[in-house]
Formats: sequence, structure tokens, C-alpha cells
Amino acid sequence: MACEVEDRDRYGRAVSRCQVGGADVGKAMVRAGPALAYRHYSTRYVGDEAEARRREAGVWAGTFEEPWDWRGRKRG
Repeated sequence: MACEVEDRDRYGRAVSRCQVGGADVGKAMVRAGPALAYRHYSTRYVGDEAEARRREAGVWAGTFEEPWDWRGRKRG
């Protein structure tokens, strides 16, 4: 596995892009449906998310609250 730090979040944590055997781990997760494209840092996976949604893959098979909305509601 190889990861490249692309940004830092407001807490100083690394926002990274990781690859295994040349495959982008984030892309694979978003496309398969257990992860969402986090547009705050990148729009790279938006198309993959749209494809997962179209196929109703992973979380898109049902209803859910987006994690950033849930966290915001919990803070609030």
C-alpha cells in the first residue's frame, strides 16, 4: 500500500489518497457503495458515487443520513 497526503483537515489529520497494486482504494470503496465521495476535499470520486447510486450498491440500496449531516446534527 502506498498513500500520498493531499491535504489536512481542520484537526490536522492527513487526507490521503491510497493505492494497493496500482488501484485507488478510495475509488474502489466509493464505487462499491460502502463509502461516499467527500466533496469538501475533492470531487475526484463524484462520478464513482453516481455510478454506485445508479446501481443501488452498498449504502445506496437503502436510506441513510450522510455522515457529515449526522455529525453536524450531533454537534448542534
